[in-house]
Amino acid sequence: MPPESDTQDVQKARTFFQYGNEAALKSNLDYAIDMYKQACKLSPDSLVFRQALRGVQRRKFNNESSKVGRLAGARNQPIRMRARSARSKEHFAQCLEICEEAFTNNPWDVVAAREAAEAAEMLSYFPLAQWYLESVQSEVAKDAEFFRHIGHVHELNEAWAKAISAWEQVKKIDPYDEDANRKINGLSASATIKRAKLEDQLDAKKPDTTAEDAAARLEALKQEKLTPEEKLQKAIKEDPTQVWPYLEWADIYRKRSLFETAEKILAKGIKSVPKDPMLLQAYAEVQMTRLRRAIDALQKRVIDEPDDVTSKGKLDQLAKLLLDYEIKELRRRLVLSPEDSNLHYQLGLILAKNGQHADAIGEFQIAKNSPNLKVDALHQAGLSFEADGRGKLAERTYQEALKAIDPADTVNFNALHYRLGRVAEELGNMEEAEEHYNEVASNDYTYLDVAQRLRNLN
Repeated sequence: MPPESDTQDVQKARTFFQYGNEAALKSNLDYAIDMYKQACKLSPDSLVFRQALRGVQRRKFNNESSKVGRLAGARNQPIRMRARSARSKEHFAQCLEICEEAFTNNPWDVVAAREAAEAAEMLSYFPLAQWYLESVQSEVAKDAEFFRHIGHVHELNEAWAKAISAWEQVKKIDPYDEDANRKINGLSASATIKRAKLEDQLDAKKPDTTAEDAAARLEALKQEKLTPEEKLQKAIKEDPTQVWPYLEWADIYRKRSLFETAEKILAKGIKSVPKDPMLLQAYAEVQMTRLRRAIDALQKRVIDEPDDVTSKGKLDQLAKLLLDYEIKELRRRLVLSPEDSNLHYQLGLILAKNGQHADAIGEFQIAKNSPNLKVDALHQAGLSFEADGRGKLAERTYQEALKAIDPADTVNFNALHYRLGRVAEELGNMEEAEEHYNEVASNDYTYLDVAQRLRNLN
């Protein structure tokens, strides 16, 4: 936790961290990554936040570096160049943010880790610099320069044994390194001196407790007796314009599924700080959760009582209301973050679900500029072109997506060839349709109805 743990930014970061934890528990990994990134942006030296972020990024690859696609290196090259440029301009915090883009593509990227470690060192975040390098050390076996770097960072953290071990590794890789023995001897001496100082401190008498210390301890004891809700109410009373207490207080009730109470707390916060984006977003999420829960209850009722016309009508009404609310909320967020490709993609999905395919295509075409979203955005744009009766444009879009997929990505390979086959059939190109279906069948003959379509074509 950063040293200024009482600052408003860190309190906001904690809230983002909580949202990330909840999303990770539900395996909503993309949203968890986004929330953890927001937490790291506000509290850049927090090891806890960084570790949580990296853990979720690695979960996307089942915690196996071998599952990172071969194109990840090419995708990360321009990102690493941007990070290096930011560091050279002494924009060290920005460098850390950019490096997280690379870690989303490849959470074991050694080059990005070294870049981030150097930026962290310049910010005097020495434990963070150490963690960056240790998190990828298993990926490095014979890079003497890496072990020189990590040895230096261990020394900054006074981790003498680790520093000595790193320089021992340098000696194995490069027996002619003239600095290795000198560094090892110097580090051993530093370790001895540190140990001696520690022993002296343990022998020294502790100073007597002052009246100020006693008063501070008494006040701390009083604070400990307050419930979390009472602490947050106290914080709001002291300063109603603080945002984080409203968020944390509402979150307590959200976790208890008391969404109406959470909504009232957030409404109170918005009244005090009308334009705060975090309060507005939290309020919208509570509202949408309430709508989703009502929809779920009505869907169960309709299944149990299929002749209940009133429930069916109410279900359709709430489903439309939720879609409209989601569209409005995503557009509000895009005003604040117009460059956020993921928001454009999510808005495209909701617009397409609402039948607004022309608008959805525009959002997908913006989202495709993100390397991480390109294939999915093009796939969804193709589906919307199809729904809009524009087969030729759908065909061109699917072909573009095929060129962008990782060679090992059979899921998208099959999905795109299948859609190309369907479009070819619609356009009357039966031979072309058969070729696309054969591409799918060669991977998975049971994929959807591809076997039946091949039989029909023959």
